[in-house]
Amino acid sequence: MPVSASEIEKLESSKRKVVRTRYTEEYRLEAVEYYRKAKEIDPRKTITDCARELGVNDKTLNDWILKYEDTGRVTQARTDEQRALDEANRRIRELERENEFLKKAAAFFARDLA
Repeated sequence: MPVSASEIEKLESSKRKVVRTRYTEEYRLEAVEYYRKAKEIDPRKTITDCARELGVNDKTLNDWILKYEDTGRVTQARTDEQRALDEANRRIRELERENEFLKKAAAFFARDLA
């Protein structure tokens, strides 16, 4: 049964990993300022236009603008509890990986003895 080129393309595109870009707070602030100044110069300028010019997703730029208007910041500050929880979760993942490795090592050596 022959496979069409479009089916191959669909399969390959579904395997591609999505890479999230991390933007610094400074870049986010500059992007918001860029939009605000562009809007002053040309009131017809849209978020989509500015996002395209900056090379970011328009929803992302819109989120930054809304956060800036609400809080004066473009990122949400993490609380001490959130940081502690993040660290605990990292440690749990690390311990789970180590535990899995030790299980495999024990099984390997158990086969050797048998």
